[in-house]
Amino acid sequence: MKLKGKIALVTGASQGIGRGISLGLAEAGADIVVNCDRNIAGAEAVAQEIRTLGRRAIVAQADVSKSAEVKRMVQEALQAFGAIDILVNNAGIFIPSPIEEVQEEDWDRVMDVNLKGVFLCCQAVGRHMIERKSGGVIINVASISGHMPEVNGGAYTPSKAGVLALTRLLAVEWAKYGIRVNALSPGPIMTPLQRAAFPSEKLLAARNRAVPMNRHGTPEEMAKVVAFLASDDASYITGADITADGGSLVSMFYLVRQLAECTEP
Repeated sequence: MKLKGKIALVTGASQGIGRGISLGLAEAGADIVVNCDRNIAGAEAVAQEIRTLGRRAIVAQADVSKSAEVKRMVQEALQAFGAIDILVNNAGIFIPSPIEEVQEEDWDRVMDVNLKGVFLCCQAVGRHMIERKSGGVIINVASISGHMPEVNGGAYTPSKAGVLALTRLLAVEWAKYGIRVNALSPGPIMTPLQRAAFPSEKLLAARNRAVPMNRHGTPEEMAKVVAFLASDDASYITGADITADGGSLVSMFYLVRQLAECTEP
């Protein structure tokens, strides 16, 4: 168990990728602080799953876009476990819209959660890691949309591009403290919300054909990447962005094929 004895805080962990990452880190030996904003029941269920794996878990409710709530969440984690060794910034939202129709409040909300939230959590946990003088690991969940436009995705692409830039900045500034900061950029991942976005099998098949590996990824696959980055196996990796997307980002051909074939609602 490569993360035995480590304490991990995972934001947005009540479902989907965050749930998968939390369980994956627990399987690798870590105790988990399960963060959520509104879905407390979902977070409690994840915490119970972690406990069945023999690891400790608490739920820490907080809106990561609010500084006071982030500080309270970090204090709750430290009171429960005494330290935070690993921070995974997974919380994020997506509000679709053509850019010319984006409402200011929607732009602000996406930026507040997806980018400001990452900054606030990194700052709060980073200060603890610096003060403790024993290093640490931060993993920011970005997206391949931070590399290429998410058409009709509103503020999502700019927010994720910002996460990638912030990751590189923190990696450089905090390397002297022994803190490694990396990013994970998932491609299409099959979660309940993602499945609901493709109501017909033809749509889902077309979306899969847009991926060179011809399928969606899974939260469990994302968890394995995070567990690697959090472990000493990645001890010389910082400022990196790991794309886990089945080859989507490197192949425009498949995206073009998706647009040509995905015509049925």
